[in-house]
Amino acid sequence: IGFARKEGDERENTFARDTGWIEEYSNKGLQYISATLEDLETQVHNANAIFVTGGSSEILIGAMKEFPNFASWIENKIYAGSSAGACLASTIYYHCSHKKISDGIGLLPIRVMVHYGNPDFNSTEETLAELKKHRDELELVVLPECEWVVKEIEL
Repeated sequence: IGFARKEGDERENTFARDTGWIEEYSNKGLQYISATLEDLETQVHNANAIFVTGGSSEILIGAMKEFPNFASWIENKIYAGSSAGACLASTIYYHCSHKKISDGIGLLPIRVMVHYGNPDFNSTEETLAELKKHRDELELVVLPECEWVVKEIEL
């Protein structure tokens, strides 16, 4: 799901880059489909795994709010989210570009900060302190560049 990227070349180039990375580390003979808004429900139902790429979390979350049943669609599937894809899955996240706390769609009961340690993304100890002030009942997930966290959830 590349909805965090502009339609056209940017989305297509990101899809090619991300599938290339997955292929580099997999020997599973996977098939890849670039999601479309029009066919998303069918595409998700037919998939075993869903990867949501990074980009603008605001644009991504806006697009995904059009699909209130998305959580039920991904039941018993693997969901992977990079940057904006992780923010989407969270309950709240630190919105690096706007320097504020924003809402994800709540697939996971977490607070998340992506790109941690990267001042280019305003993702520093100082901004982490801001995220820590909110919703302390939620698990805090801090993701430095190129690191992943695996969570198993029941929807």
